[in-house]
Amino acid sequence: MNPDLFLDAVGQIDERYLNVDIPKQRITHRRLKKRLIAVAAAAIVLIGTLPAMTAFGVEPAYEMLYRMAPAAAQQFTPVRKSCTDNGIEMTVISAKRDGSEASIYLAMHDISGTCPDGKWDLYDSYHINVPRDITGHCSFSEYDADTHTAYFVVHLETMDGSPMPDGKVTFSVREMLLGQREETGSSLADIDMSSIPYEPQTTELPVIISGYGYFPYEPHGHKELPCSKDYRFLIAQEQPLCTPAPYVSVMNIGYIDGALHILIRYEDNLHTDSHGHINLLDKNGKEIGDKTEIGFHYWDEQQIDSYTEQIIPVPYEMLNECSLQGEFRSSQRFTSGNWHVTFPLE
Repeated sequence: MNPDLFLDAVGQIDERYLNVDIPKQRITHRRLKKRLIAVAAAAIVLIGTLPAMTAFGVEPAYEMLYRMAPAAAQQFTPVRKSCTDNGIEMTVISAKRDGSEASIYLAMHDISGTCPDGKWDLYDSYHINVPRDITGHCSFSEYDADTHTAYFVVHLETMDGSPMPDGKVTFSVREMLLGQREETGSSLADIDMSSIPYEPQTTELPVIISGYGYFPYEPHGHKELPCSKDYRFLIAQEQPLCTPAPYVSVMNIGYIDGALHILIRYEDNLHTDSHGHINLLDKNGKEIGDKTEIGFHYWDEQQIDSYTEQIIPVPYEMLNECSLQGEFRSSQRFTSGNWHVTFPLE
C-alpha cells in the first residue's frame, strides 16, 4: 500500500471515532498507560485494515471508512464503471466536470429482457458518495424501448461555488420501479352520476392520515377541515365501484357537507407507487372545482394499500349532468438489488 495514501487517510479520520472513554474507577498510571497503548494499537489495526479492505472492494469496510473519512474512502475505492444485479446492468456512460458543477450520464440496461417497457424510477433509493461536501441529485432522462435501456442524469454542484474537485464518485442504487404507466382520460362511466348517495353512512378517522387541507366551499366563508376523529370518512365497500387503471379502484362515492367525496384505493402502493387524480367535468367537458379541491390520504392497518378521499365542492343538483375522468400513474414492477459504481470525474 502507498504509505502517503495511508497517512493521508489516517489524517482525515474524524477525531470523534478515536475518542477513548476512560472508566470512572480508579486506575493507576501504569494501567492507564497500558490501556491507552492497547486502544491505540487496536485503532491503528482498524485504521490500517479499512483502506486495504476498501481497496479490495469489501463493501462493509468501505461504508465504515466513508463514515469516518469520506475523502479517504473515495480515494481507496477501486474504479468500477459497470455492475450487474438481478438482470439489470448499470453503466457509467460519461462523467464530466464544468466549473462548480458535474454531470454524470448513467444507463440501466435490462439484459434479461424481462423488464416492462416504460419510465423507470430509482424510488429515492440511490446514494451519491463524494470526497467532500457536494450537493447532488439524480433524475430520469429517457427510456429506449428498442434496447430496453433507461437513462439517468446525476447532477453535482459544490456548495460554495468553488470548482468541482478531483476525486472519485460512488453511485449506488437499492430499489427500482420499472415500467411506469400513465392512464390519462380514464373514464369512470360505471359510476351512475344521477344516483350519487346523499349523506351516506360514514366512519370516523380509520387510521392516522398523512395530510389535510382547507375546504373553501362554505356559504359564509372559509372553513378549515379538522384533522381529527370528528371528521366523517367514506366507508370502503367490499367490492370496488370501478377500476379505472391498474392498481387503482374507486371504493365508494357520496355527497357530504356540500361536496362530492370519492374514495380511491391504490393497491400495494409501496411497490407500485400508484397515484392519481379524478376530475369532475360538466356537460360541456369543462372541469369543475379547479383549485378548490382537497383530499385526505391514509394507509390501511397493514401499510400495504393506501387510500385517498378526494373532495370536490359542487352543488348536488349539478351531479346528474356531470361525468368523472381520471388521470393515474403506476409502475408495473418493483425490483431490488445492489447496484454500485465508482468513477472519476473527467
